[in-house]
Amino acid sequence: MARHKKTIKGAELFCRSLVKEGVTYLFGYTGGAIMPVYDAFPQFPQLKHIMVRHEQAAAFAAQGVARASGKPGVCIATSGPGATNLMTGIADAHLDSIPVVAITGQVASSVIGTDAFQESDIIGMLVPVTKQSYILDDPYEIPRVVKEAFYLANTGRKGPVIIDLPKDIANAVIPDDGFDATIRYPVLPPPGIGKDQVTHAQRLMASSERPIVFVGHGVIQSGAQGEVRRFLEKSNMPFSCTLHGISALPGDHPQYLGMMGMHGTVEANRAIENADLIIALGMRFDDRVTGKLDEYAKDADVIHVEHDPSEINKNVRATVPIYSDLKPAVVEMTKVVGHKPYKKWYAFAAENRRYWEGIDPVNQGNSRGDNQNPLMGTVIRKLSDLTDGRDNVVSDVGQHQMFAARYYQFNRFNTWFNSGGLGSMGFSVPAAMGVKYTRPKERVWVIVGDGSFQMNIQELGTIMEQKIDIKILLLNNNFLGMVRQWQDLFHGSRFIGTPVKNPDFIALASAYGISGERVTKEKSLEPALRRAMKHKGAYLVEIVTDMDEMIMPMIPAGSRFSDMRVTR
Repeated sequence: MARHKKTIKGAELFCRSLVKEGVTYLFGYTGGAIMPVYDAFPQFPQLKHIMVRHEQAAAFAAQGVARASGKPGVCIATSGPGATNLMTGIADAHLDSIPVVAITGQVASSVIGTDAFQESDIIGMLVPVTKQSYILDDPYEIPRVVKEAFYLANTGRKGPVIIDLPKDIANAVIPDDGFDATIRYPVLPPPGIGKDQVTHAQRLMASSERPIVFVGHGVIQSGAQGEVRRFLEKSNMPFSCTLHGISALPGDHPQYLGMMGMHGTVEANRAIENADLIIALGMRFDDRVTGKLDEYAKDADVIHVEHDPSEINKNVRATVPIYSDLKPAVVEMTKVVGHKPYKKWYAFAAENRRYWEGIDPVNQGNSRGDNQNPLMGTVIRKLSDLTDGRDNVVSDVGQHQMFAARYYQFNRFNTWFNSGGLGSMGFSVPAAMGVKYTRPKERVWVIVGDGSFQMNIQELGTIMEQKIDIKILLLNNNFLGMVRQWQDLFHGSRFIGTPVKNPDFIALASAYGISGERVTKEKSLEPALRRAMKHKGAYLVEIVTDMDEMIMPMIPAGSRFSDMRVTR
């Protein structure tokens, strides 16, 4: 009697391939074209599907997993509007170099191109913002494509990859032959630092009297924080972090000058303006860092270490361009760097720090009175003090983001998560869900404004259903605060499209079964934060803040560092 060969459906093979890649959590929303994959989930209990309330949230939650774990996060949606709803989260991952694998259902192969129901050319739409894109036309290719997608997402410069799965390929039944997958596109590593580059860098470092080291996102992604710290402490050079470099090194490090750029600290930005040497590690000199390019750090030589060659000399000309992974390059530079006291240079930084501290409203103590609305910076600093700067903080986009970056002292590695390149409002709540799933035993805070909170407020339903224990710190000024600040400074205080009429957020959270409280006076701030910290389960603390508060200092877009404004 002939033996019946074991068979497998394409959707089952797809799920098995995900398991082989170590996937645990998938964030998604079902629909017709992706239904065969969902139907296969029960056969693979290793895969835990989290049903969000909007596909955009699925992409941001996948980012949360990726940012917290260093491994690709996974989001899944159906065809047509399900797939297009993922696009903002995928574009956001692209600009911030976050490894995400997006899975979309697609109409059957036979009707692709006929404008079938819920058909969209999602591959064509996402080509500019993905590292690689696949549309499967053969079920036998599923294992290779899945393996390759995860490899590419997390190799070299990280980023999103999309797999589009037509329904007929998902439903196809084929012999189950084990399918040992092989990759067709291995990524070649950078060449690394050469002897001539080491010699040139050594000469510049030895002659410099006013150096500054830039710590970028690449330090976190490469896990090079130990090597960078040894370089810094051997050389005694001051350093500054980009927005995404924050939490690469402890915020209380004595050589740290704070964040750089548009809303960076006075001491960091004035050091950059007067530096004779910049050592840039894993960062891309984006416009929020540089301001007016032809006026940027005119007296400084630049040593730029970057593993994506397209970023070297793109915006700022490097005196010593080093196309290399960070760890080996920093190790070689550490071998040849000397130690200097830089007394005058640190005195210059200290003078600028004292100047800002003397005018910073947050440093004026309780001069506003206990019964006044707390300042945003005061709120963040209090949270930092109560948590010893060791909690996970997921920020949304706006003034609150900059206040969090400036006033929370991050003392633990890779605990700061936000949307930097695309600046996507609505990022924080779903991204925090992903962070919490990755770090279930750690406390996770959302810091969000009233505008951005309502971009993905429906995810309170996911938090309720899944019992996700995150703490939400809502800074409510009844305005789109960052846009209002620009309108105030540059558009004659014409507040068009920025006032926000808000619902009762505490009542809304309560409708989702989430506890919370509203704070309107500074004296109530600390007790409310302590209650949130002790509460088991999700908790919302709404802080009513002044509508006209500004985040300062500020270098206006496209301006010189010398144009930095410290007051309104």
